[in-house]
Amino acid sequence: MSTIGKLLGKSPFGLLQRHMEQVSKCVVKMEESLSAFEQGNWDEIEPLADQVSRLEHQADQIKDEIRNKLRHRFFMPVDRAQILDILTIQDNLADTAEDVSVLLTFRQIPNPPILVTEFQKFRDSNIHAFHLTEVVINDLDELLETGFGGAEAEKVRTVIHDIAYAEHQADVLQRNLLKTILSDKLNLCAADLHMWMQLVKQVGRLSNLSENLADRAGMTLDLK
Repeated sequence: MSTIGKLLGKSPFGLLQRHMEQVSKCVVKMEESLSAFEQGNWDEIEPLADQVSRLEHQADQIKDEIRNKLRHRFFMPVDRAQILDILTIQDNLADTAEDVSVLLTFRQIPNPPILVTEFQKFRDSNIHAFHLTEVVINDLDELLETGFGGAEAEKVRTVIHDIAYAEHQADVLQRNLLKTILSDKLNLCAADLHMWMQLVKQVGRLSNLSENLADRAGMTLDLK
């Protein structure tokens, strides 16, 4: 451990990284659910949703363990409230992955090619934002080693900027996707329309939460 790490105490970032690793498993499995939906493989969706729910439950167990550990730590190199804020947003990401996967089990909705093509771009943009956020969380230990400064800090700030841009791109794609969903040419019934709107809303939370998470991590830099 570096000198600053020895002076300030053991870093809690490893705990966050362990939780984020489990959150990532939820998102990856959710992506499999979305792929099955896009390809019309409805028989695969329920088993995949069950897998996401199990992974999310495991993430919850890690979250509770982290909270218990933080409660008993006397001093840390960063504010305890900041760590808990980051943990909460990571938990929300896992919850969203589960919500998306479970939503797909409610109703077999039409997925015409024109809609699936736009949806895939939107889905990919949101997942890209999430994976960029993984980079930020996984670099927090290196930031501690360098005293939250230097080239490593600038690298993280650059990734945070990229996440904000990815979230903006996802927003633009979401607006275009909603226009297609609401267009007369698809002629969706009310129930199918509602399901599509809910699906887009839930998937869109991934990039929003990722940007929020990156902002929280950025605050750690700014306070150092």
